[in-house]
Amino acid sequence: MQDHSNGITRRHTLMALVAAGTPWATSTAGANTYPSKPIRIIVPYAAGGFTDIVSRLVAQKMSIKLGQPVVVENKAGGSTIIGAETVAKSAPDGYTLLMAVTTTISTNPFLFKKLPYKPSDFIPVALTGLTPFVLSAHPSVPANTLAELLALEKANPGTLNLATLGTGSSTHLVGEMFNSLAGVKLNMIPYKGAGPALNDLMAGHVQLFFDGIATSAPMFRAGKLKGIAITGDSRSQAAPQVPTFAESGLPEMQAASWYGLLAPARTPQAIIDLLNQATNEALQSPDVRARVAQNGASAPILSPQQFGDLIDKHTRTWERIIKPLNISLDI
Repeated sequence: MQDHSNGITRRHTLMALVAAGTPWATSTAGANTYPSKPIRIIVPYAAGGFTDIVSRLVAQKMSIKLGQPVVVENKAGGSTIIGAETVAKSAPDGYTLLMAVTTTISTNPFLFKKLPYKPSDFIPVALTGLTPFVLSAHPSVPANTLAELLALEKANPGTLNLATLGTGSSTHLVGEMFNSLAGVKLNMIPYKGAGPALNDLMAGHVQLFFDGIATSAPMFRAGKLKGIAITGDSRSQAAPQVPTFAESGLPEMQAASWYGLLAPARTPQAIIDLLNQATNEALQSPDVRARVAQNGASAPILSPQQFGDLIDKHTRTWERIIKPLNISLDI
């Protein structure tokens, strides 16, 4: 069913929550005294990962700006579902936020038939990063460019294996996107973690892997792997020798993991704007910028509505990829 006032399907409502101008979205109730107590950022992953590290850096800077502690709380598990459900059911008062990722909003709704939350349970606050994928290959693969790789696959169909982190994972979905756009058929080989996948890739047991640039770049420098192409709009500072897919002749191959802050729906717009300002100021701090760049990511400064637009764009992309696969991850 189409929502003609916004030109998007009702499933994709994050952008509409900001743009529609509903009465609660512009309310300033409680905003004049906000914040008057500590703010929680729920990270739906275990401590120690990149999302967690950046969340803590941003939280520290936000605490200074807002004059209240901003505390990171890890609620890992269930493909980010546990953390997302916690925030979806929290009061819309700006004191409980979610560090959401692509999985939470842009892919889970198409992978699970039953979710304890809906995208419309949230409103965008601020983007905190975008991380592209790089297609890495074992040095024995007789192809150094995308064109050479495609020619190799078409001359030897069904012989190249792509490591993934399991059905429905970002690595699997990016691989399926590549198969569809490039007209090839890489064999998907699932692993239970990035470590085992990388080990098998470096050992030559699989030939290819879509990974984060920060993990692969040191392997490129050591000659243990080679980079074929990166999905970002521009080359990464972490591995500037690796061209983009657009440069390599496949401009439609655009994919990235986004992560950023969401608040419960009906949070007053004045609070959303204040949190957006505090987050964006934190992202411009030299130490935060350095940490983001170190991971091969970027952190464009976006308004809540621009962040909602970005989420909607990514969601539409993954819907097109996932739906024909008929994947259901419900237990």
